[in-house]
This record gives sequence, C-alpha cells and structure tokens, in this order.
Amino acid sequence: MARLDDMATRIVAAWYFLHQDEDYPATNFHAFNQNDEVNNKHVNVQADHYKLVREIGAAGTVLLKNNHDALPLNKPRNMILIGSDAGPGKSGPNEFSGQGGSDGILAMGWGSGTGDFPYLISPLEGIQEHARRDGSSVFWDFDDWNTALAGNMAYGQAVALVFTNSDSGEGYIIVDGNEGDRNNLTAWHNGDDLILAVAAQNNNTMVIVNSVGPLIIEPWIEHPNITAVVWAGIQGQEAGNAIADVLYGAYNPSGRLPYTIAKDLANYPAQLVTDGSGSKIVNIDYTEGLFIDYRHFDQANITPRFEFGFGLSYTTFMYSELCVIPIQSLDTNQEDSINAWENGKASLIAEGSSTALWLHEPAFQVTFKVTNTGPVSGTEIPQLYIHFPSSASEPPSILKGFTNVEISPYDAKQVSITLSRYDLSIWDVVAQGWRKPDGQISFSIGASSRDFRLRGDIPT
Repeated sequence: MARLDDMATRIVAAWYFLHQDEDYPATNFHAFNQNDEVNNKHVNVQADHYKLVREIGAAGTVLLKNNHDALPLNKPRNMILIGSDAGPGKSGPNEFSGQGGSDGILAMGWGSGTGDFPYLISPLEGIQEHARRDGSSVFWDFDDWNTALAGNMAYGQAVALVFTNSDSGEGYIIVDGNEGDRNNLTAWHNGDDLILAVAAQNNNTMVIVNSVGPLIIEPWIEHPNITAVVWAGIQGQEAGNAIADVLYGAYNPSGRLPYTIAKDLANYPAQLVTDGSGSKIVNIDYTEGLFIDYRHFDQANITPRFEFGFGLSYTTFMYSELCVIPIQSLDTNQEDSINAWENGKASLIAEGSSTALWLHEPAFQVTFKVTNTGPVSGTEIPQLYIHFPSSASEPPSILKGFTNVEISPYDAKQVSITLSRYDLSIWDVVAQGWRKPDGQISFSIGASSRDFRLRGDIPT
C-alpha cells in the first residue's frame, strides 16, 4: 500500500506544482471532434511560431552529397520536381486519420502523438516562390509509378529534383502493411526506381528525402548523374519552405545524421523480428548490448555509406589549438567521493547516488578553435567522442558532447565542451555503481563519428 501511495503522490504532486487546483484554464478543445462547439473554443496559439518551425526544419536538414558544388541553386533556367513527396496531399494536409498515410509531402509520422496541420507548405510551393524571383521555369510530375514519363519530363531540364520518403508510426495504424514500425529500409512510393529513371535522363539530378529514419540508398547513391542528396527528415508544416531555404542557400545546411546509413541491411546489429504464429507478444533478445548503431559499425569495422554525425556544408571548417583542463568541484562536501572515483572506486549505493552533483557536474573543460575556411557563413557541429581503455570493454567511440558554432567567412571562434565524471564512468555490475575504468581515457574532436580532427587524453 505504501508503494501505491508513493506512486499516486508523484502524480498528484505534479498537478499541484503546476497549480492546476487553482484558476487553471478549463478544457477548451475536443481532440476527436472538431465540430464540438461546446468544448472547442478555437484558441489560436500559433503567433509567429511558423518562423521557428521553418528555421528548425532547415537547421535539421542534412546535406549528404554535393558534387561540383551543385548546391546551392543559382537561378537555374528551368527545373522539374518529380515524385508525390514534392507536392501537397491530394485531399489536404489532414487527409488520413492520425496521419496514417501520405500521398504528398511527408511532414509528420502517424499515431496518437500526431496533430492536425493548420496548413502545410509543400516543396512545390516553397521552391516556386524562389523561382518566381529568379525568373526560373518550374515543372512537376507527382506520379511515382510512371517512371518513363518522369524520365522524359526530366530530359533537358537544368535541374531535376526527385522527392521520395519513408514513413512509420504507432502500431494501431497499419499503412501499406507496416504495423507501426517499417518492414524494411527501402524508399516508399517506388522511390528507388523513380530516382534511377530520372537520373538516366538528367545529368543534374538531385534527390531530396523525407524519411523517419535510415534507408538503404545503394541502388542510386553513386550514380554519376546524381549531383546532390538532401536528407530533409520530417520537418512539419513549413517543410517546403525549409527545403527551399537549403536548396537556394538562404540557410547553409548544418544538420548531422542522428543514425548510420549502411550499405547493406545486414550491416546493422539488429534485424527485423516477427512472429510467424501471429502472437501479440514477440520475444526479442537484445544481444547487441552496448554495440548499437555507430558503436556496432566501429566495433565490427564496417564501413557505412554515411556515418553517424555526418553532414556537409556549403563552406569548410578547420580545427586547431586543443586544450583540456580539470575544473574545480563545486560540491565541497563530496571530496571523499571524488577522490574515491579518481582512484577507481565505484560510487556508493545510496538513494540518489546516481544523480549526485559531484558525478554530473563539469569535471573537465575541452577547448579548441574552429575556423571557417570558406567564403560563406556557416554553422559547424563539433562532436566529442570518448575512447575508453580496452579494460572497460566499451565501444571504441562514444559520443559524449557536441555543440554548434556559427562562424563568418574566414573567421574563427573558440569552442568549449565540458565532460562530467559520469561521462567518463562505466557501470560496475558487481559494485553497483559508477566508476572510472582502469587505464588512460582518450578523446577525439571531429565533424562526425569517423572524421576526427583533434585527439587528446583526459588528465589523470
């Protein structure tokens, strides 16, 4: 009973903490019936949030390929947009219940966490706005399946932009046989064949991908006529404007891959698990342990197509002047715990010990300089990876910190990333605490999990 009281108290405490017991607004919307005029007060809370949505959409876009500086676009004479993902949905942005489907630009996954779009800017709309100012002619073909027509329409165009996507969501909605999670890592809506058909006819083909996760892109990524690949992710209601901002250079792409794009599905440490008996409970053995995503690729020495943390820019950056210094602890009452940790002892077993200040406060400051060596302003995302000694049996590299730094052309900025004792600890299953492993801990600073520019050691 005491445990039940504790659980209830934690829930009710939040209710009081937010003052929901006094002068709290009454329910003003009915999520499942927009026509309920009794409960729907139609409170407009949008303000100018569209600006932030657009900025985040552009900032999160990852430039994967840009041969011969094909991007940003520079007033092309004409262009064509191909693929249903380039245009609006056939019946508006909220055509499918719970967003369970897409026949236009993919800007949201599906499931109970979704909402209705107030509007949705497609790439066609965003790009046409720029094209009108530039005097460029714009054509389009949203048919994903008539590849012959797509290829013929792309012929002779200065730029051919092919849009494709891949969706997923919550398991209570099934889309094209995908019960929530995807059944494979291939592009939807005939994407691979569509891209190849266009690239066969146009030597300046650019691919834009709206995907919830990684895809196997080997069928077309090395095609000599594919000059650029833009990984746009899922960008929300300003998707078309965000994509256009990146394509035209209004926003210098600074997004980085939050996962690895492999050359082969078999390269991933975990594969699709199904239960042929139709049971609702599927047993999954997590045999990969700590070696997930890039940690597995590093440990198994597998070369990916694009590594975790990868992303190009319209400029270039140089790293230099690495320095690492200890930071004096603010928790003066825990000197014994700090000394014990430095001597390889595990943290104590006590309530709250894993959240103790001495364990999570900054313990080391890593500083370095980043120089923009190119002609345009850009944002770099320096990443810090820890390399534990072999005695720790940890993955070869573990991301422990990153930041963003916007730098003007040919300028430089000092960058700082801090590390806590927790960042430098491993879990001791015997002592049931966090401890510093035996041996030298080193680290690397770089532009991705496989592009290290600076290396150093943690002072002992």
